[in-house]
Amino acid sequence: MALLANNINEKEGERKALAKAPVVPEADMNKNEEWSKYYPRQYSSWKKTKESDNIEDMLDTKPQLSVLWAGYGFAKDYNAPRGHYYAVQDNVNTLRTGAPKDSKTGPMPTACWTCKSPDVPRLIERDGENEYYSGKWSKYGSEVVNSIGCADCHDNETAELTMRRPYLDRALEAAGLNTFSNSMLNTKIDIQQRGSEPCWYISKCGKA
Repeated sequence: MALLANNINEKEGERKALAKAPVVPEADMNKNEEWSKYYPRQYSSWKKTKESDNIEDMLDTKPQLSVLWAGYGFAKDYNAPRGHYYAVQDNVNTLRTGAPKDSKTGPMPTACWTCKSPDVPRLIERDGENEYYSGKWSKYGSEVVNSIGCADCHDNETAELTMRRPYLDRALEAAGLNTFSNSMLNTKIDIQQRGSEPCWYISKCGKA
């Protein structure tokens, strides 16, 4: 009973905190640790993705991939995706991105960062899409430091679901599907369905 009471009290505290929609400072919103001050249970759940730490060499598991990807970076090195905690780390520690000497060298484009970090929308908002997608992966190597997390899918002021990568809506619209922006305006679409769009995108893209 004591455990049940504690759990009820904890959830009630969380409910009140969510009702107030605490604002995560914009300057720190891309840092997952910052969200832990306001949403400790959700942050704890995110941090558990660190437990999926096994590294599986997919080129060893499926040798045919080396042939299918011949001439492309994935033919050099491709490990099975791990938890969100490792998204940036695994994008750095791979032969695919090579050993660039400076911000203008290396085999891969900046696009390789795109679904790995909440820092990416910040860079797109700051530099514009054309500038962001121009250049090498190493161009933003010093600025992409926070792994997939809270700010990828939640507004820092309201905690509402959001999608900060503009090309997703364009792709959904081109495919004749309901865009994320429209789904947020449609009261007939429940929150679980709305949440599935950013989560599906991040989980699928994060495996690249």
